Amino acid sequence: MAGHLIHIGYPKTGSNFLKLWFEAHPEIAYERPGIAGFRDVYALVRQCAAPPGDVRCRVTSSEVLATPHVHAGRLGMAQASERTRTDPEAQARACALLSGLFPTAHVLLVTRGFRSVLMSGYSQYVRSGGEADFPGPNDPDGGSSAWNYDHLVDLYSRAYGDRLIVLPYELLRDDPDAFVAQIERRLGLSRCPPPPWRVNPALSPAELRWYPRLTRFVRRLPVGARLRRALMRAWLPALMANRLATLVALLQWLRPAEPVTDALVTDEMVESFRGRSERLRGNPLYAPYAADYLL
Repeated sequence: MAGHLIHIGYPKTGSNFLKLWFEAHPEIAYERPGIAGFRDVYALVRQCAAPPGDVRCRVTSSEVLATPHVHAGRLGMAQASERTRTDPEAQARACALLSGLFPTAHVLLVTRGFRSVLMSGYSQYVRSGGEADFPGPNDPDGGSSAWNYDHLVDLYSRAYGDRLIVLPYELLRDDPDAFVAQIERRLGLSRCPPPPWRVNPALSPAELRWYPRLTRFVRRLPVGARLRRALMRAWLPALMANRLATLVALLQWLRPAEPVTDALVTDEMVESFRGRSERLRGNPLYAPYAADYLL
């Protein structure tokens, strides 16, 4: 019987890359946005009638399982300008639900170093229609509550034991082949080359500066509510697909603005994450990236 891998996140840790690899691997059954390789119950019935080939692992993948929120899967313009805070109790409920439904599964958790989390998270916020300038909406703990790796590793270690697979995003960034080989080794899969890297790259420094300004402009146009909703329905997909890069380049040439770069990430921002990755300290895969995790 095929095993089951539940990929729970985090956001901005190569999730789109992984989904392409899941789809390409000949021994993995995976459907977006399905569960355990099935898009819906009818797909399950069809596979009973006509079994697929050599499926050794079924995959459920959703990065928001690490950071559950009520808008998951239906984030719209009413919520796009706010960063969703993560409730540790919601994380615990997600773990309890998954372990109750799939007690023998493997779980994949991919983490990312704290300094780059701040930049990549802001990029995703901007692409989702966020209009606040960096570092974004005021958050008393800098958003570090969502990225408490110790809390999530504790939850899933208790539920799944050594079937929890924790990997650093930095390994994927530096050596995608070695990254997927770790998953294949743990699941007993044959080798399958990884897809091309940089599936969902972050915005450029100039785009990070101009996109919130442009979003504010569109939201404040003196038009009626119905027309504004129509404009935002067109605007948000354009942001997500980064279709406005040429416009931003022109604006930056006409009226240069300070780009949003790593230099704006202060040590104080990063320090808000300290003490939230101690469970990663003994993992040899994290040794080359200890500084990224404040270890």
